[in-house]
Amino acid sequence: MCAVGAALSPISTEGEAALASGSGRPWRRGLVAALQVIGLVLLLGLWIRQADTSGIGALATPRAAGWLGLALVFYWVGQLLNGFAWRHLLQRAGGQVTLSEMVLHDLSSVFWCSVLPGGVAGELVKGLRLARGADPGTVAVSLLCARLVGGTVACGLALACLPASGFEGPLLGLGAAALSLTAGVGLGGLLALALGPSALPARLAARLPIGRFPAAASLLVAFALALVTHSVFALVYSACFAAAGLWMPFAAAAVVSALTSVAQLIPLTVGGMGIRELSISALAAVVVARPVADAGAVALAGVFTVFIALGGLVELGRALSRRR
Repeated sequence: MCAVGAALSPISTEGEAALASGSGRPWRRGLVAALQVIGLVLLLGLWIRQADTSGIGALATPRAAGWLGLALVFYWVGQLLNGFAWRHLLQRAGGQVTLSEMVLHDLSSVFWCSVLPGGVAGELVKGLRLARGADPGTVAVSLLCARLVGGTVACGLALACLPASGFEGPLLGLGAAALSLTAGVGLGGLLALALGPSALPARLAARLPIGRFPAAASLLVAFALALVTHSVFALVYSACFAAAGLWMPFAAAAVVSALTSVAQLIPLTVGGMGIRELSISALAAVVVARPVADAGAVALAGVFTVFIALGGLVELGRALSRRR
């Protein structure tokens, strides 16, 4: 996440193209990309091989179509709320972003995060574009704060829901440890940004962007928006499992959603795909029947793909506009 600030110096179309193509130590980036593609193929193959496909037929019914439509609506609302959070922080720091620009930037971010290695490529592209009309360091700090706030809140919400989620035994302890650790990293990152480079060790300070840190009131708004955002994202999971045959209770959906996001931080595949599906299937199977868990993972993958495709269309439109 701290790489956001370092990526904001080449504020140009060429900088975006270089980022998208992976230039700069191309052999290393190429090797990482190749390994992650191999990991993606292997993990998706493993998921397909071990999946119980007996429940997938339920997704082809009119009832399932209604639930999947609701899941798409929930996802869109969550994306808007997430956009309002970073837009609020950036505007309070002096940057101006229209609502339509916010929507397009977030769709592009979903696309690049899914097709490029690293997991934060979408935020880098977003930062490059936003920094054209504002101080690059402040843009980086605003986007990074929004991301840290979102991750912290998602894990905090899941921790609060964990006792009622249906997880128990060693899995309950492991889930609590993973969520606590990730939330702690998020809070630590916010503290480091608040203190600024001058108060930190040189090695860490060199990795932090230098810009205006949000005021406490702005951060509170971002935390509130993040809480609603990740509550809505949990409902995406609930609706997709309902399409597969069984509504997943909110507490379990919040935990599965957050732990899946934590698992995707492991840089084994492009965009965390493969890891995401395996995690959803395995975690959901704790609280719902295995056929429903696997069919729900398929439904979620479909919902995510819709928004990845929309982001791809946005980027295609940008590319055609440049050519003209």
